[in-house]
Amino acid sequence: MSGEAAEAFTGGKEDRIAPAPQQHEYDVLVVGGGPAGLSAAAYCGRKFLRTAVFEGECWGGILTRWCPDKKIDNYPGTRPGVRADELAQSIVDFAQRAGVDLVEKRVEEISRDGEILAGGVKYRGKVVILANGSMAAEAGIPREMELADHDGGIFYKIPDPSRFRGKRVIIVGGGDTALSHLQRLQGIASRITLVHRQKTLRSEYGAPEIQDGDGEVAIFLETAVDTILGDDRVMGVRLKDLASGKTRDLPADAVVMAVGTKPNFALFRDLGVFLDSKGHVVADPWQRTNIPRILAIGDISSPLKMIVTAVAQAAVAAHQAYVEVRSPYWK
Repeated sequence: MSGEAAEAFTGGKEDRIAPAPQQHEYDVLVVGGGPAGLSAAAYCGRKFLRTAVFEGECWGGILTRWCPDKKIDNYPGTRPGVRADELAQSIVDFAQRAGVDLVEKRVEEISRDGEILAGGVKYRGKVVILANGSMAAEAGIPREMELADHDGGIFYKIPDPSRFRGKRVIIVGGGDTALSHLQRLQGIASRITLVHRQKTLRSEYGAPEIQDGDGEVAIFLETAVDTILGDDRVMGVRLKDLASGKTRDLPADAVVMAVGTKPNFALFRDLGVFLDSKGHVVADPWQRTNIPRILAIGDISSPLKMIVTAVAQAAVAAHQAYVEVRSPYWK
């Protein structure tokens, strides 16, 4: 159609008709650029499958988005205390060496037939691997969401500890993440108070070492945050002793929630994959979901939130993708 004809057809308002999205063909499409997604893409690439991995925020997932300066001691084959962002970069490099396409676009839609829409562009794959990770869980404390929605001093991640310099911080939780937050804020926050409902901490590292001169640090066990105080932003918390039922108010400038994560399943809520009672995608030992040629790995399918588990599932999924695409003689 000529330009004049097109103008006549649209009445001179071409923007009324959206151009058809471009389409790109791949063997495997991986949704999510964290350790699981990048590793799956890398293993697919090493099997000579044409692979694209999509990430709409930052490569490395939680490692770079939540805690880039966190020291990691439990990943095999790395030096003790490797920084999270360093480990993330090494996994990105691994994927790049495998020749996969790293697509810096947020995935908007996923279809059951292997089509993905990202950044207005359509991509089609013979196999799709869901690896879009997890997000922080809410603690369910009164006024939590109200203040969180208005940037009122509620936090679910600490990508930059310096933001808390000189502040009085409450950390809610008693697991590895809570203890990591405490250690990262020592020497920065003026006071850190960790509040945990149970009798003991759940961290594999045990009780933290409290260093002299790093500001006041307190740990309250068998204690809950009953409510958050303040009108437009956090001014303090009301603590409740779960043994006695007594309450006390404690001034604070920020509350950091470290009560776990939940699968980030919003993207495929309408896809029809089976979920368990916790919202994890149900997958078989080969990471296959109930939808043919759609696999799931990492935090969205595993209740064990460990990098090593995510990477192991990635290797399994890559093998299954190879079986699906190449149909080898031993299938």
